[in-house]
Amino acid sequence: MKYIPLLISLPVLSACSTAPSTEDVLRSHGYSQTYVAGYHDGCPSGKHSAGEVFTKRAQDAAAYAQGGDYKIGWDYGFMTCRQQEIEEIEAAIAAGVAAGVASSVDSGVDGVHAGKVLDGIDTSAIQAAGW
Repeated sequence: MKYIPLLISLPVLSACSTAPSTEDVLRSHGYSQTYVAGYHDGCPSGKHSAGEVFTKRAQDAAAYAQGGDYKIGWDYGFMTCRQQEIEEIEAAIAAGVAAGVASSVDSGVDGVHAGKVLDGIDTSAIQAAGW
């Protein structure tokens, strides 16, 4: 009986490990270990460059200076992951702005509805100006 929780959790744990890592995918497509190492360092460097605070820049300066597979992998990882991070940040900002606009139209900033504030005020001159 005491092993039942362990047996139940094994399929869940094994499901988590079945997805191949980016490095595994690159290796399966024939990229060299040196290229994969460069990509592995370049990707978090690109994310960090785009504003990701939980990653750090990483680079084997000597391998990068040699200009081979490591440099190509690092550059590709940097550019790819930087762009992905920028797109994620832009999407989050857009979602926040959209949510803010929707809530401010409904209840106004700080819970004050702009339309109700103007009740009883002559706005005909503003309306005549096209606003």
